Amino acid sequence: MMSQTPPRSVVLGIGGLLGHDANAALIVDGRLIASSQEERHTRLKHDGTFPRHAIAECLALAGLDSRDVTDVVFAEKALQSHLFDLTGRSGNAFTRSLGRVLPEGWGNLYGQQARVLLPQANFHHAWHHLSHVAGAFHTSPFERAAFLCVDGKGEDYSASAGVIDHGELKLLWEQPYENGLGMFYTLITYFLGFVSFGSEYKVMGLAPYGEPRYFKELSRLFTSDDRGGFRLHREIRFTEQSLVDAFLWTAGLIGIPVRGKSDPLDQVHIDLATSLQQIFEDEVFKMARFLRTETGEDNVLFCGGCAQNCVAAGKLRAQGIFSHVFNSPVGGDMGSGLGATLLFERERRRGQPFKADARGFYLGGEPGPVPAAAHPWQVKFEGDLHAFVGEQLAAGKIVAVVRGGMELGARALGARSIFADPRAPGMQSRLNLAVKFRESFRPFAPAILAEHTGEWFDSAAESDYMNYTAYLRPELRAPLPEKFASLRERLDFPRCSIPSVIHVDFTARLQTIRQEVHPDFHKFITAFHALTGVPILINTSFNVAGQPIVRTAAEGWDCFVNTDIDLLVLNDEVFRNPFGKTREEKLSWLKQFAKLA
Repeated sequence: MMSQTPPRSVVLGIGGLLGHDANAALIVDGRLIASSQEERHTRLKHDGTFPRHAIAECLALAGLDSRDVTDVVFAEKALQSHLFDLTGRSGNAFTRSLGRVLPEGWGNLYGQQARVLLPQANFHHAWHHLSHVAGAFHTSPFERAAFLCVDGKGEDYSASAGVIDHGELKLLWEQPYENGLGMFYTLITYFLGFVSFGSEYKVMGLAPYGEPRYFKELSRLFTSDDRGGFRLHREIRFTEQSLVDAFLWTAGLIGIPVRGKSDPLDQVHIDLATSLQQIFEDEVFKMARFLRTETGEDNVLFCGGCAQNCVAAGKLRAQGIFSHVFNSPVGGDMGSGLGATLLFERERRRGQPFKADARGFYLGGEPGPVPAAAHPWQVKFEGDLHAFVGEQLAAGKIVAVVRGGMELGARALGARSIFADPRAPGMQSRLNLAVKFRESFRPFAPAILAEHTGEWFDSAAESDYMNYTAYLRPELRAPLPEKFASLRERLDFPRCSIPSVIHVDFTARLQTIRQEVHPDFHKFITAFHALTGVPILINTSFNVAGQPIVRTAAEGWDCFVNTDIDLLVLNDEVFRNPFGKTREEKLSWLKQFAKLA
């Protein structure tokens, strides 16, 4: 009797049901094929509309069409989230009973469009936090771990913790309500004048410049316990109006007026950012200690949007509460579709162990053809591309790269990146002001050959995706003056031999480059290392403030000619900048992204 071929499994994960960062991921017969973000196609940062383009890209990379999809998994229990939005009350017996009566997809922002596009698929809804957990676990090195998921909101919870292995996913604790630790960080971010969505990382970057002088004042806004059970005293929602309405309450309790977006950034604002970051870290550590005590596990997965705070993640690892920490590079909502597919896949396998091959998280499409406008500016060179680029970087040139599969997530990993020499004086300000068009205090990440990490930093552990911060080794630091006259003076002071990637507190957001994970990027740094003796490059995303990371060769060229980047690598070719645009023309081009910066 002939054996029957098992039916094909084509699982599409869709994230973004909370109204931002729409994304999609595709697993075919248990193999991760692709993942894409809608913003990369529409060019609207944090785009939360139905991810039609991201879905199309995933299917195209698999050679499939929408009729081939067998299962769709949404990274949110839409009904429970909708009930919370309507009532403002966290999950309880009544809402759970409603969930058994009403259709599960009720309130799904994408449901109708998904049904039209994917008519033959079965629809499923995953718990938002568990999507984050599965996405982290099945791309981590762990076979078993505790998990700590902290974000702004998932259905009607803001934090959760438990244990996961290949057969078990046990949820031990949840923090109800929307007004938790993520909301607290967002509230103060907006209070400080950083009002564009996702600006929390700006406050994280500002925090090392100050002192936590307002710790006590900020503590008046919330209650917490020794387990990290955090809750704001006031009910606040993730809407602009709700946040603005909370400003007067916040100002009254902390004694500091609201900073307008264009107001000067004074020391009081810097110290407020430092205080916020200190409280955030303390609360994460309390949760982690409680979780370690309750579970006895050696490993922990730190995931959710709040886990993208790489400073807290680095300190969590340094604290030694757990022996090993894995901070997912797509632990926020940009990777929620991927997490939903992996959660579905683990349930489909019913305990059979598996890990997803994330392929360095280069999960999107190729750049496509070079635009015709670029051809007159092509640079002819002899020999190896990586060696030529290494020479140009060592000579002080800024080089952008668009090559290979698109990265997933908020961080450029070498395929859609801007590279520069970290030794060059003033390079941090040059990149921020003339290339990225953003605040001058914003730090840049050092991408370092993994085999040399311990020679430069206090940790040699992997940070393949800029997951963690580490400290520059003490013997490599320059003595600092007792006081700086200004923020500019502090920024420009030569703290070490690689000042453009070392923050004012001697920390750096590391990207360790292993040949087996990021082979192409490894070759660029190896070439630079051979010439300079420094195994490190600046790596920052190829975009300007408010713009999503470029996706195609054409988008790369457009961004290139509107900035002061010197050279552009498109696929295997190199182009020089025509420098044909005036400053006014560049600023005019930039305005289309300014409202999102």
